[in-house]
Amino acid sequence: MIHFSRDEDYAVILVNTLAKQHKKRLVPLSEVAKQYNISLFYLRNLANKLVHKGVIKAVEGKKGGYFLQKDPKRITIGEILETFSRKPMLECCSIGSKTGTCDKVDFCETGHIWRKLHDEFFKKIARLSISDFMALRREKHATS
Repeated sequence: MIHFSRDEDYAVILVNTLAKQHKKRLVPLSEVAKQYNISLFYLRNLANKLVHKGVIKAVEGKKGGYFLQKDPKRITIGEILETFSRKPMLECCSIGSKTGTCDKVDFCETGHIWRKLHDEFFKKIARLSISDFMALRREKHATS
């Protein structure tokens, strides 16, 4: 099963929201927190990590907010996920997902297949730009 952490999921939400306003206006975190029902404190922690990674920037003050540090076409999903990823998104077995290791890793064929699929999936989404990610949403609505 594909598994994204809450940090990864909310970070993509934040960056996606900032991309919609790219070069238009600063976005207060309180706005994102309210729209997606995310704790403002939690969102600040995520934003801080993304600032340190160089994905977003903050402007302090009453009329401050956040913005993307570069064009959404040049920010990849991989950059965002790398900031927060701790474990594989495709967990191959219940034993390994609970303990972090599996004693069958050397001979388990299905585990090998899951790891290979994980690598292929991550490589594909890691290259996906925020602009391309947002375009997928538009494609869905165009075909509906």
